[in-house]
Amino acid sequence: MITFPFVGGEHEIEPENIIYVQTDRRLNVFHVSEDKKEVQYRLYKKLDEIEESLLPYGFIRCHRSYLINLRYVTKVSNYLLTLKTGETFTIPRARYKWVKEQYDLWKEC
Repeated sequence: MITFPFVGGEHEIEPENIIYVQTDRRLNVFHVSEDKKEVQYRLYKKLDEIEESLLPYGFIRCHRSYLINLRYVTKVSNYLLTLKTGETFTIPRARYKWVKEQYDLWKEC
């Protein structure tokens, strides 16, 4: 469990339940799977700081605005990353090779 100081108060979350984190400047939205539905939590913090705390749990920065949990990724191809939820995220050309390698390594584990 990791405790985050979300807007509205601190909340403990299992890292494997976080689907992805989306940022818009300093406001970050955590998309979390709870009881088979998606819940959102908001947090004011730099995404770099959040990334540092979630990196050991299999998260990857596929884009400057998204931190994705590799547990939810179903496919990485053609500069797109697809999640089990059906959502897709574009991967910049400069980052694609690295993201693809990280996903392939994750699948092997």
